[in-house]
Amino acid sequence: MNTFRTRIIEADDTFFDGELESLTVPAADGEYGVMANHENLVVAIIPGIVRYRTADGQDLVASVSDGMMRIEDNDVLILVDSAEHPDEIDIEKVKQKEIAAREAMLQKKSVREYALAEASLKRAIARQRLKGEGLN
Repeated sequence: MNTFRTRIIEADDTFFDGELESLTVPAADGEYGVMANHENLVVAIIPGIVRYRTADGQDLVASVSDGMMRIEDNDVLILVDSAEHPDEIDIEKVKQKEIAAREAMLQKKSVREYALAEASLKRAIARQRLKGEGLN
């Protein structure tokens, strides 16, 4: 099968660097899929779950924060603040962050503070979904 090079870069580390057969990222208008020889473009990524299949056929998933994806000449670059595999997630801490984010959204602070709380909530929900704790 055809592959393409992909790099997933976190704020402070390289999360993944290798060849993929397919990739799906969360975007504002739904999930966005990528395969080899995809057209060049830039897509905004929202907090959610990235699904990818490596060149050796291994299916992997990860939780990501806001960021962006650039596709150029069969090379994909994903820049996010953070990315995690399911086994790296502490579900109790995530549930606490979800509760705090919901409370912050209810306090009707500035637009900026509301947006930050909303992003934190979306990330907490995505991490819980990835970990398999319900939340359909």
